[in-house]
Amino acid sequence: MFKRTKVYSAAMLALGGALGLGYAPAFGQVQLERVEVTGTSVRRIDAESSLPVQILKKADIQRSGVTSTVDLLNKLSVIQGSTGESASTGGQTFGFSGVSIHNIGETRTLVLLNGRRLSLFGGQTLTGFAAGFDLNSIPISAIERVEVLTDGASALYGADAIAGVVNFITKRDSTEGDITIGYSAPRGGAKEKRISATKGFGSLETDGFNVNLSFGHDERTPLVAAEREFAKSGQVLFTTNGKHYRFAQFSASPIPANALDDAGNLISPYFKANNKCPPKTFRVIDGTDDYCGFDFVGELEIYPERKRDSFFGSAAAKLGEQELFGEVLLSRTSQKSAVAPVPGSISIPAGTPLHDKYLLPIGITGDSLAFYRVYDLGPRATEDRADFYQFAGGIRGAVAGWDYDLTAATSKSDVKGDISGYPGALALSALRKSGLLDPFVLPGNQSAAGFAALQKTNYKGPWDGGESKLTTVTLRGSRELMAMPAGALSLGAGANYNIEKFSSKPSLFAQGLLADPVAGTLCDPNNPNVALRTKCDTRFGDAATTIPYSADRKSYGLFGELIIPAFKGLEFTLSGRHDHFSDFGNADTVKGAFVWKPSPTFLLRGSVGTGFHAPTVPQVNASLQPYGVTSDKYRCGTGAAFNQAQQDLAAVAASLGAQCQPGNRQYDQFAGGNKELQPEKSRQGSIGLRFEPDTSISVGADLWHVAIRESFGQLTEQKVFSQPQQFLKSFTTKQDIATGVTYLAFLADNKNLGKQFSTGLDLDVSGRLKTSMGDLTSQLTLTYMIREDQQLERDGQYYSAIGQDSPDLGVQTFRWQGRWTNTLKTANFAHTLAMNFKSGYTDALKTVDVLDAAGNVIGSEDLRLDITPYFTFDYQTQWTPSKEWAVTFGVLNLFNSTPPLSLGTAGTNRGQQFGYDNRYYDSRGRTLYANVSYRF
Repeated sequence: MFKRTKVYSAAMLALGGALGLGYAPAFGQVQLERVEVTGTSVRRIDAESSLPVQILKKADIQRSGVTSTVDLLNKLSVIQGSTGESASTGGQTFGFSGVSIHNIGETRTLVLLNGRRLSLFGGQTLTGFAAGFDLNSIPISAIERVEVLTDGASALYGADAIAGVVNFITKRDSTEGDITIGYSAPRGGAKEKRISATKGFGSLETDGFNVNLSFGHDERTPLVAAEREFAKSGQVLFTTNGKHYRFAQFSASPIPANALDDAGNLISPYFKANNKCPPKTFRVIDGTDDYCGFDFVGELEIYPERKRDSFFGSAAAKLGEQELFGEVLLSRTSQKSAVAPVPGSISIPAGTPLHDKYLLPIGITGDSLAFYRVYDLGPRATEDRADFYQFAGGIRGAVAGWDYDLTAATSKSDVKGDISGYPGALALSALRKSGLLDPFVLPGNQSAAGFAALQKTNYKGPWDGGESKLTTVTLRGSRELMAMPAGALSLGAGANYNIEKFSSKPSLFAQGLLADPVAGTLCDPNNPNVALRTKCDTRFGDAATTIPYSADRKSYGLFGELIIPAFKGLEFTLSGRHDHFSDFGNADTVKGAFVWKPSPTFLLRGSVGTGFHAPTVPQVNASLQPYGVTSDKYRCGTGAAFNQAQQDLAAVAASLGAQCQPGNRQYDQFAGGNKELQPEKSRQGSIGLRFEPDTSISVGADLWHVAIRESFGQLTEQKVFSQPQQFLKSFTTKQDIATGVTYLAFLADNKNLGKQFSTGLDLDVSGRLKTSMGDLTSQLTLTYMIREDQQLERDGQYYSAIGQDSPDLGVQTFRWQGRWTNTLKTANFAHTLAMNFKSGYTDALKTVDVLDAAGNVIGSEDLRLDITPYFTFDYQTQWTPSKEWAVTFGVLNLFNSTPPLSLGTAGTNRGQQFGYDNRYYDSRGRTLYANVSYRF
């Protein structure tokens, strides 16, 4: 039978209170107290919910062994498609970590703190990437429970929550204190030490006030690629189906430099002179190109260094029958990551000393380009800092039969990124012209004067950043309207007003406004006095010139919700919402839901509704500007050595008066806002059941469906470069200021792509059993993806990423994933063993080298690997010798399961890692951890 209790203890009672990481439905009938459930505006005596809400309690969080809200949510089977910390390796993410329910998107998953909206990430980009809430800003030590609403488009919180809602709930009206220290130790790096403290003072009931304070600090060391066999090199040798293969991820800009011969082929002067490639490179023969590719993969930090500090405080005081309250959250996350030294190109004119010394002897008579890696400057390092604050205050209570809550809140995400290891393109070109820089020598072989001059070009300072701010005023109320035979007819209503602001903050160097980036000297290319004119330098290798922008949006919303008890055991919920946006006008959304309990052991529930999601202000208002480079590399040219797509790409370049990138190289890309972008509109629904034949077992299932039209995003580079003639509007040009060459570039502009459909099934089975050894509890949670279809253009073809790494969508979706947790509690010990599992999928299609038994290349083949299902196990023992002390020892990834081999090199939300897919698998491996807590 269903356990009767209030909502926030439902998980504990229904599952016996000993799950490592699980959830339970929020059921109950006993009239204990009024509580608020995520997903409804009515404060109800029942703990009932017609919507699927998963609840993670403090005990569940502790037994999971995770140390951050990021890792906590990634343990849930319903979470797919989130950006992780490792994406910062080679990607400008500013350390952002988001959450995506059912792989529907981080921008469509609403994150709340105590039911209140938070400002979006200040480092969000103009394409909409990272336009969610950064989970690093919420300290796990302050969290009392997490509620995950997996049914979207909430009338209460906003119609833009198409995928669902994640609500972090902090401790309230508590006098408990806790000090916890901990240490985690993966092999070779990513070691973490942490400390947290929480304390409450006063009781609202007896003292008339309560204050709760929480502080957390943690530090983590970096993990380098060389420490992991599966990630240490860009040259991967493997065997499948009895055949031997090689696949390589490399850069065509090594040290010493490659160069173009008179026929436009990429060659290696070092190889020509020495009949071998230099260290850290390997030979690449690609069509008519024959050069040395740089193994940049071995130079990566695959998991970044990080330091976080956070403070959360809440206060409440009785004022007669009312309650005044206030909250403050302050957090700072600093993250450092490093990748291989910067690559780029340098002009080598005929007749210059460098040309005569290195190129003329091997038959290159004309002007050439050197594709060079500035190894003597050291790695490209990025140091990001993300500051977040939220202040909220208000009054709540009961007046004239209404429960109400009036809150004003303001929050801000301020992000700054510093770089080092980057010279200016013109500065490096000037060094070559002066004769001080020699791109054709090995690392460390520059002359003393050349090395010193090179160090003076190393820019160390601000690069980019942004600020996002949200101010809200919200009034909510609920009351019982009238008694009905089956219960009270209840009404919830409210209104909110929002001001949203965003501004990008690129440095002068990023804007291309400096003549000397190191000295900070402004350029003046248009000065009437010719003698005073100075050129503007840009970053060597990508020549980014970011254009700053700012925009704001005002909106208000009105919502109402009516709960109708039709007859005993059957209840309906009807809700509606009206929103007005200063830039998109009006939107009306509705939702209907029901819950039916024909017996004490069975429940059926369902919902259907509509949603509305406006694009971010940068997606609409940002200026067209350079936006990094493509994640993959592409060949381009004419003749039999090139396939049809590569020949079409050459034709597109010629039509734009541009050249292809020589060899197998990345292309510059542009992006910008789109004033014509239309909001997304959705329809979603769910139907679910729960069966509890007795107090020891519970079975639940929820079938959900989300349909989105006018889905916005960008065409993937893989789709565009595979069919360049079909997507002519997705190309533009970019001039390299160091060489003066105009190259073809990719235009990743914001578009309304068409329709998107997602359907899946969330399952859970839990039970408990008393044994001679103690109380055993077990829970299995599983999400099965039935359908995921998406268009890339209106009325176009549908594509799916379920069970495959889709080049068209840039992602893959696991058909099923889940977690099975078992806890044995006896005396002062609790032992937890959990299994995490993901289904297999088909890897990206890649052209690989075929090897003979001696390792010689004898041909090539298009190959898609089958990625097998993946399992990891977590174990933990918690010892509580007294009510004050708790000692925890555990192992994450107990058997050190390594990520499966993947040849994918492109896609969304990923960094430069190679040999495995860092979006879905954790490179840290087996991690030992220990925590000691003192409660008072």
